[in-house]
Amino acid sequence: MSACTASMVELGKVVNGMNAGGPSPAVSPADGTGESGRAGGQAGPGRPDAARARLALTLRERGPLSRAVLAAFGSVPRHLFVTEVAAEAAYQDEAFVIKLGPDGIPVSSSSQPMMMAIMLEQLGLEPGHRVLEVGTGSGYNAAVMAHVTGTAGSVVTVDIDSELVHRARASLAAAGYGRVIVRRGDGGYGEPDYAPYDRIIVTAGAWDVAPAWLDQLAPGGRLVLPLSVRGIQLSVALECRAGQWMAASASRCSFVLMAGAFAGPETIMPLRPAGLFAQVEDGRRLDTSALSAALAGAAAGALAEVPPARPAQLGDLDLWLALTEPGLVRVLLRAAAGPPAVLAFGGLVCCPSPAAPFAIAGLALAEPGPPGQAERGAPARVLMRGYGPGGLALAAHLAAQARRWHDIGRPGAADLTLAVCPAGSALPPGTGLMVLTRPNVRVAAGWPAS
Repeated sequence: MSACTASMVELGKVVNGMNAGGPSPAVSPADGTGESGRAGGQAGPGRPDAARARLALTLRERGPLSRAVLAAFGSVPRHLFVTEVAAEAAYQDEAFVIKLGPDGIPVSSSSQPMMMAIMLEQLGLEPGHRVLEVGTGSGYNAAVMAHVTGTAGSVVTVDIDSELVHRARASLAAAGYGRVIVRRGDGGYGEPDYAPYDRIIVTAGAWDVAPAWLDQLAPGGRLVLPLSVRGIQLSVALECRAGQWMAASASRCSFVLMAGAFAGPETIMPLRPAGLFAQVEDGRRLDTSALSAALAGAAAGALAEVPPARPAQLGDLDLWLALTEPGLVRVLLRAAAGPPAVLAFGGLVCCPSPAAPFAIAGLALAEPGPPGQAERGAPARVLMRGYGPGGLALAAHLAAQARRWHDIGRPGAADLTLAVCPAGSALPPGTGLMVLTRPNVRVAAGWPAS
């Protein structure tokens, strides 16, 4: 499974492909017990089994999961797929980078097990299902799905990277899941040789919905993919209802971007200081000098007049702002190192005009009590942090919008309406929906009642 949050790191040393409940998932290292480069078997006899059991218990405690999914995580030996870390460390509920690109940015990782579990629940796997996975990565997710579908089912997985294909094929065989079919190719075209599929899962950030994914689904099938919506990735489960593809569920996530013919136009622009980057979803170029200068200056804060919130609750506000402020550009800041305020920071940018100076502002929590003393995850005041000449004005505007979000019931991913239709066809009517045009589809997303 290919996934990433926002950091350039050593192999096996970063949390990627995670459940991004907040506005922007934080970058943090893997536990120090994950000794990069050590083979899984060096952790000691029997210890991986206990660690695997603890992982299944952790997943059960963190969310309502089916018995079949929990049993799969309790059975599939992840340490055989993630050899960058010691065997026991492989069973932490974290993602581990397994391949870096030439620029040092992760291009593939073994995703966070909890995020995997969320997507598998969205997928609704059953014994006997025929499954296509787009984005093989380490092969671990394919093995978990093969465990759930059983010998009566089938799992086909395709990856554009031949090195990852060979690695996954060997790991699957070693783990006892050699029946999984691993193919090398551009997953945007699906894998027609084994179609149709009851379920298709995409494990790379998609800006568009490839026609092959919908065409290769069997009647009544379901497609789960991390879809970019105004720069925010949502794991959506698409089903065809009365001829219309609608999201049955949506969950915040963060994955490495799709490669190949169906890659999006996302741009990653270097900023100052070195190691800081800005990512924009729609390919537009920003004034990187102005953005760098803004971030180097002091932040201007505006408190939102809403009750204290937990970090995970900010994700819904972040999504709502992105879909109700079409005039602002959403930017994700990616950094190898730097001030905590700008690590994995998702902000809305007001580009300069005669009426508005350059500004960027984003969500944060005002820590209650002395710095560093607050309980992790404790409720705190919602703060809009602004940078640049217009930073305070933009932060104040977003803070006022946060109050409106609260007053209308705090809409978020759980009650989001999201519809997908082929480019050129009509979308279902609904006020409050933002329409996003892609080469192959149009996406309507929002909250009709808000």
